[in-house]
Amino acid sequence: MKINFTSKVFVASIIASTIILTGCNDKATEAKVIETKAVAKQAVKDMPPKVEVKKEEKSVTYTKYDSVVYDVFQDSAKIGPQDNKQMIMVFGTNTDPYSDRLKADIQSSPELQKQIKNDFSSYYLKAHENLRHKLYHEGEYMDVDTKTMISIYGIEATPTLIFTDTNGKAVILVPGYMPTKQFITTLDFMKSGKWKGKDRKNGEVYEVLKAFYIANGIDVKSKAQ
Repeated sequence: MKINFTSKVFVASIIASTIILTGCNDKATEAKVIETKAVAKQAVKDMPPKVEVKKEEKSVTYTKYDSVVYDVFQDSAKIGPQDNKQMIMVFGTNTDPYSDRLKADIQSSPELQKQIKNDFSSYYLKAHENLRHKLYHEGEYMDVDTKTMISIYGIEATPTLIFTDTNGKAVILVPGYMPTKQFITTLDFMKSGKWKGKDRKNGEVYEVLKAFYIANGIDVKSKAQ
């Protein structure tokens, strides 16, 4: 057991006090000092050990860009194409830097905010939180949780962006971070309706989207736009 500094001062003060009071030139004094040392040592020995209290380390997940989720996106308790609008679903987490980067882009782009908020039914889902939702599917709302939605749409990375038609059917699914200019151009593509009649599963939609990107100055080989 380690003796702390306070304990040593306590011992020294007892010894010093005894010497001052009795003098130090006779045998009685020497015996008294020895006795006092023994008492002091025993007193220190009997003192409770010093306990080091460690602060509890809490695992906190948060992001300074989370406010944009509440300001721009709708409540994800009920997910569906409201007012006959196309729908956007973004799956992200609070521990993924690319999810944060996407939210930072939205926060710094008034144009992107306006389109997401006003032109689409838009929802942000935190993939790390398994919440309950009512999801519009084939003309009606069904009860699902976040994990079920991740399974339904095959989400394997965050962020993942899903763009749907006015019936909630997925038209484009983009895994990974989407830069601001590309995001805005994708919204324009959805509003253009050029995807209608094209099959997403066989890649037709993505070929049309690629041509739309090129026509609007998006370098499809570059990740930074």
